[in-house]
Amino acid sequence: MRRPTHHRTRDPIESALRKPPAVIEQGLSDLRYLVLTQGLSNDPESDFCTYRPYVWCLLLRVSPAQSKTYISLIHRGASPAYSKIRNDTFRTLTTDILFQRRVSETSLIRILNALAWVRWDGYQQLPELYVQGLNVLAAPFLYSCASETQAFALFEAFIHTCCPLYVRPLLDGVHTGLKLLDACLKIVDPTLFAYLKGKLLTAELYGFASVLTMSACTPPLNEILKLWDFLIAFGPHMNILAVIAQLLLIRDSLLASPSPMTLLRTFPPLQAKKVITLAVSFVPKLPEHLYNMLARHPYDEQVSEEVKEMRS
Repeated sequence: MRRPTHHRTRDPIESALRKPPAVIEQGLSDLRYLVLTQGLSNDPESDFCTYRPYVWCLLLRVSPAQSKTYISLIHRGASPAYSKIRNDTFRTLTTDILFQRRVSETSLIRILNALAWVRWDGYQQLPELYVQGLNVLAAPFLYSCASETQAFALFEAFIHTCCPLYVRPLLDGVHTGLKLLDACLKIVDPTLFAYLKGKLLTAELYGFASVLTMSACTPPLNEILKLWDFLIAFGPHMNILAVIAQLLLIRDSLLASPSPMTLLRTFPPLQAKKVITLAVSFVPKLPEHLYNMLARHPYDEQVSEEVKEMRS
């Protein structure tokens, strides 16, 4: 006798993917809303979301990747940044068992080396092809995608389209983001901002890793992926507010500590849903000009000057 087949009920996002929208922009808007309100679901048997990369492809407007393009980059061999890549990859999400089981260091090296060749070819042969944090930014794509080709296409599109200033040799966008973090915290929670400032603690000191990696430095990986669904849907600038949200989740402990930096050296395990809810709630509190700078800072060089003027 044939055993009955149990079909998993599709969630709203998975169902929406099977119904092409009549209007692309409206379809993307609907998809963003579903990401925010429903979230992506893992298969209960594998505890893994198989359709996440397809959602990311739609949100980032990445076409199906051509394998021959990625393979041709791999066949070029070691890039000028190869030694720096090799010195960094073994440190990537070392405490996350899920990542270590699914992603090999070899695949991480390949995707970063391929990116270095792209940057060499298309970005005026940058003096610095590999910058700090790229290994961690690549990790969620490699973990989520079924192939390196797909992971590379999403990774390359994300960093060069959504946050190109974050991967400049001097990490311009990261440092601007940290200044904006201070400015936003001052408005969202002036008491906490004043207390940290009184301890000579600015975002440059406690928030660098979280801003640099889009919070991917704070485990667990399953929560990182949920936060990244949100960031890819609404923009990487929202990570600045997500970092503030993580501060507010330990606000009482920070205010009660005579040495708050001891708490800020390692953020508590990420709670994506709480962080996203808080981050969204901060947006109406920010002056329009500040939110405008926040939204543009990952890609607009002018924001750095605007921030300097705001602080003067």
